[in-house]
Amino acid sequence: MTANKAPIGGSAHLSGYEPPDRSDWETGLHPMDNLLRGERLPHIWCQGCGLGTALTTFISSLQWLVKNKNWDLDKVAVVSGIGCSGRVAGYMRLDSFHTTHGRAIPFATGLKLANPGLKVVVFSGDGDIAGIGGNHFIHAARRNLDITVICVNNFNYGMTGGQVGSTTPHAARAVTTQYGNFEYPFNLPYLAAAGGASFMARWTVLHARRLEWTLREALEHRGFSFVEIIAPCSTAYARWNPEGKGLDPQNLKRRGLEVMKHYQKVGKISPETHPKDADIKVDENGVITEIVEGKFIDDPKPDLQKSIDQMAKAAEKKWKTVKQGIKNRPRLKARKGHVPRTELQLGGFGGQGIISAGKIIGQAAAIYDKLEACFTQSYGPEARGGAAGSQVVISSAPIHYPNITEPGSAVIMSQGAYEKYVPLLTSGAMLLIDDGLVKPPDNHRDDIITHGIPATKTAEDLGNVRAANTVMLGFWTAVVGAVTREAMQYSLSESVPGKTVEVNLKAFEHGYQAGMKLK
Repeated sequence: MTANKAPIGGSAHLSGYEPPDRSDWETGLHPMDNLLRGERLPHIWCQGCGLGTALTTFISSLQWLVKNKNWDLDKVAVVSGIGCSGRVAGYMRLDSFHTTHGRAIPFATGLKLANPGLKVVVFSGDGDIAGIGGNHFIHAARRNLDITVICVNNFNYGMTGGQVGSTTPHAARAVTTQYGNFEYPFNLPYLAAAGGASFMARWTVLHARRLEWTLREALEHRGFSFVEIIAPCSTAYARWNPEGKGLDPQNLKRRGLEVMKHYQKVGKISPETHPKDADIKVDENGVITEIVEGKFIDDPKPDLQKSIDQMAKAAEKKWKTVKQGIKNRPRLKARKGHVPRTELQLGGFGGQGIISAGKIIGQAAAIYDKLEACFTQSYGPEARGGAAGSQVVISSAPIHYPNITEPGSAVIMSQGAYEKYVPLLTSGAMLLIDDGLVKPPDNHRDDIITHGIPATKTAEDLGNVRAANTVMLGFWTAVVGAVTREAMQYSLSESVPGKTVEVNLKAFEHGYQAGMKLK
């Protein structure tokens, strides 16, 4: 990975001349002097390659935006990955990153999120963006991240010798598919559109002027903009396929020209085409017969940063309500007396409120009784009906280990939870079971204290069977005494839906009074 900081005041060109100041680009020795790092030229691209044209149109679009839209190039960053196209970041006199293979978009994402004021451009190839980095590509499109992705598609991994890639046309030849590609390629416009890109276009390098105009629009677009540039690979892809007119290794420029002529022949400008129908068509020999070109999507939907800002405002509004609720909480006096480390295991199945019950106890202990408390949870893969468990540790002293090791009490509301957790209880522990759901076996442990509570039946009688866990909480509060009744009532009122507060408080009180009768 290489990060390039645009030098202040320029650097010496191979010609010996100092490049002109960025703000004075029209007076340079070359119209693009201000945006090219002369010390890194000449470039490494082959004769007949389309990357030079692609870079020229990109630079021209930036210069137009500087002149006509007052763009500040200090707020533009270019990110490239590995491959022939990856050299772009190093050739441009802009802040740039040359990143690892397939990771240009993640780097660009980090830049944009860290500095939303930057215009971040990913300029890379089809192998880097759609092949190695394909997963990042679709998710950046899905998020509608405000970056521009320019993908130069030459249908193969050109830098490493011309291997087949994710955009190589079906039946076309490559170094690794000498008898034709047996796989089907990505339709990149459709992939971008399906991912959620809000701007998407495709041009060949033959249509340089149209490409430049489209790049201006893409750069100004707020959201994920994607431009596919079809370019010849004169050294590799064109060598193996008829578009390049033969295998002559000494005729790269001519080979590239023949490919451009072929683009002129098969190009079809049709911006009204749906991206789904923008497949690059080929014949049975893999020869391209149609390339649909144009700007296919330009949707002004909110970009990721705008969505974040909207959510932040909503969260801030909600947080004000929460803070007011915290401010209005009753202030209970700190509980007197020492509370030794108390470990509770709760168990049942999903949907019974086992996790919620543990949270209610932990909140009551920590917030209202001013004790130390730790809450952990575990549950199976099922949203409802699977095993569920939660653990609570309460103490007056600091809790140095959050998990239970010697549970002294348990609230069990399913047969599966009984079989799993009862063997773990310490001798003398208190076991509370919902006797309508749990039936102890004949060999039930006789070294623990067991109480059967008709929690489910009581909740049904109160009109809400889902309050069964609250009945159990009331009973546990009374017989164990680790948390005060008032703290549990306040915590319960905060934790359940508003319309169920009354029935849950009644259920808690039923359980609490039943427990007090045993004391």
